[in-house]
Amino acid sequence: MQHDALTVRKRDSYQIFNDIAPTYDFLNRILSFGIDRSWRKKLVKRTSSTPISALDLATGTGDLAIALAKQRPLAKITGLDLSEGMIKIGQAKVQAQGLTKQITLSLGDGVNLGVTDHSVDLITIGFGIRNFSNPLESLKQCERALIPGGKILILEFSWPRNPAVRLMYNFYFRYLLPWLGNLVSGHKDAYTYLNKTVEDFPYGESFLAMMQTAGLQNTSATPLTFGIATLYEGSAKHE
Repeated sequence: MQHDALTVRKRDSYQIFNDIAPTYDFLNRILSFGIDRSWRKKLVKRTSSTPISALDLATGTGDLAIALAKQRPLAKITGLDLSEGMIKIGQAKVQAQGLTKQITLSLGDGVNLGVTDHSVDLITIGFGIRNFSNPLESLKQCERALIPGGKILILEFSWPRNPAVRLMYNFYFRYLLPWLGNLVSGHKDAYTYLNKTVEDFPYGESFLAMMQTAGLQNTSATPLTFGIATLYEGSAKHE
């Protein structure tokens, strides 16, 4: 029943992000102890050093798009998100950092990409695919949009394998983090919901299997910080 309830709620999850947008960046830094920045840096290091056309899905307030632009100054990056509140904050950040020529943030659905076939070099998703109403369809759309051999890089939460680390993480993740997140954001259950989506979502080999079902090749999973997060990588088929 939990899975069905979450699936229904994910269809309107952008409304939750609208509500928590004003405190989202602050809480990310606090609740992750700043580790989220190092995770994004690891993703950026896996991208091409040549100018690329990139699509950042579930871009939120644009942190990953901004990190990509700073590492790849000639890149053209389009960030899409269904939350207008998050996009507005992201646009202000992009403008403040002088990156408007490289980054465009706009409303868009990560499941239904209005992108021409084989037109994008790189697709990134940072901690967003678990909130998509249909993750498999999103991955299929990504495979379609990528140029032959184009790369997809996905950051998503996962569960530590080490029993001791897992025990401590479970307590923090299930109790302290939701309590503090809901308190600071002023939302009654936003962070409770977001944590449930992590526990409900496949990770590791299960998520790699989903990527492969979508037609992606050369898939791999790299655990980060004791497996709290995982960096997934794949590529589109060559012609």
